[in-house]
Amino acid sequence: MLEKLKQLIFRQSGHRKNRKNAMMSFDMFYQLSYMSTIAASGVPRDQIFERSAGLQCSSAEYIKRVELARKRLKYDYARACRAVGEPLKEDDMKGFLLRFSSSLISGEPEADFLSREAKARADDYDNEYGRNLEALKMWTDAYVSLILSAVLVVVIGIVSTMIWKIETTLIVAMAFVSIATTAIGVWLIWLVSPKESTVLRWAGSREQLLARKYFKPVLPAAVGIGALFLLTGQNVGIGLLAVAAIVFPIGYVMTRDDRKIARRDDEVGTFLRSLGGVCTALGTTVNSALGRLDLDAINVLRAAVKNLHTRLTAGIRSKLSWKKFIDETGSELANRSVGMFYDAIEVGGSAGAAGQQAANFANRIALLRAKRRTIAGPFRWLCVTMHAAVVVILIFITEVIFAFGGMVSSAQEAMPTVSGAPSLASFSSFNLSGLELMHTLVIPLVLIFTVANAIVPSVAEGGSKFKILSNLGITGAISGMSLLLLPLLAEALFTSISQI
Repeated sequence: MLEKLKQLIFRQSGHRKNRKNAMMSFDMFYQLSYMSTIAASGVPRDQIFERSAGLQCSSAEYIKRVELARKRLKYDYARACRAVGEPLKEDDMKGFLLRFSSSLISGEPEADFLSREAKARADDYDNEYGRNLEALKMWTDAYVSLILSAVLVVVIGIVSTMIWKIETTLIVAMAFVSIATTAIGVWLIWLVSPKESTVLRWAGSREQLLARKYFKPVLPAAVGIGALFLLTGQNVGIGLLAVAAIVFPIGYVMTRDDRKIARRDDEVGTFLRSLGGVCTALGTTVNSALGRLDLDAINVLRAAVKNLHTRLTAGIRSKLSWKKFIDETGSELANRSVGMFYDAIEVGGSAGAAGQQAANFANRIALLRAKRRTIAGPFRWLCVTMHAAVVVILIFITEVIFAFGGMVSSAQEAMPTVSGAPSLASFSSFNLSGLELMHTLVIPLVLIFTVANAIVPSVAEGGSKFKILSNLGITGAISGMSLLLLPLLAEALFTSISQI
């Protein structure tokens, strides 16, 4: 029984060996900032581990194992940290637990060790985030080149049908190369983008509640309409316009919510620092300190802070009032920094020190995200512009060459045959069957470009996944209008030529 319990506690991480936990770096920064803030309050060692094990982040799993080893196996904390840390494959967490074990054995105060580790982790995270942003900047430029290369491959395949009767397999291979290139571009952007949690895991703000409410009926409707137009052979352009009209409102609402969250994140650190400073200076409670603050001087968080003050004054439980404040912000950064501040005060820590620690954490994250937005914001509109150019070129060239091939075919059929004279087909190298195949493959290629160019900007920017719907509404509308208008334009062009 004891051996089974040890295997349960010291089991390997659930991730594969070649798969790194994407959120571990962000979560470890939060975990160490939280632990150092709690430890600075002077609480006993068991409360530091107990509260840290209850955090909602990936790194808390290993603190839970340490706590479980202490309670079930009767290990001391130093031995438990070493026993949990040694078999880990996550190098950062393994190093932290082993260093913590050594510190506990040496008798160093937990507050000193955790404060030093939190500062080192903050610098490491800052550097790692900066490197990711530099890679993201380069790969966003590379993504544009990859998409243009993918379209160029298709255009070469289309033009090749005018030159020689190429094999059908080669045409399919060109389309596959185009799809694979696009998929690789999307994967590379996802790979180099910083992984962090921006919005709450639950619906908190008014916009998040609205999006969560209407997402369930909207998604099946969009999928159903898209499948109907594809399977019944109707004009896909109309279907894309219908899908874009359905999904865009939810995406637009969440895009606005994401911008509001960014502004709230910029201010939450300043608010917590000011609140903690007033609490310490006056030696009063948080509610009394809120009453002494000039709430009208608060910018973005003004309404949420006033609601918080009203609830505390009305006698609503403090924890519930702060929970509602977090919900109104809709921000995961506010959730983590406010939780850090509140828990430190709850265990008897200094409000000023807790506010300073929470503000440092919040402000650093907000600053890094602002740098990320300077890269992802222009990239989003670059993707939209590039998508419009790519789809227009792809569809128009296909329709023009297809219409020209149709005219050549009609001329061949109408040309009278003379015995012994070469036919018109002997002078033409048009691969009409290959051209028909390329014309058929244009629709799936346009759909793939539409989805890819909607996903990539959201991945690069981070934030709510619902923002993909906003981009999909834009790219879908562009593709739908192109599929509707460009064939008519190509037909009108050759109609006018035939009348000359």
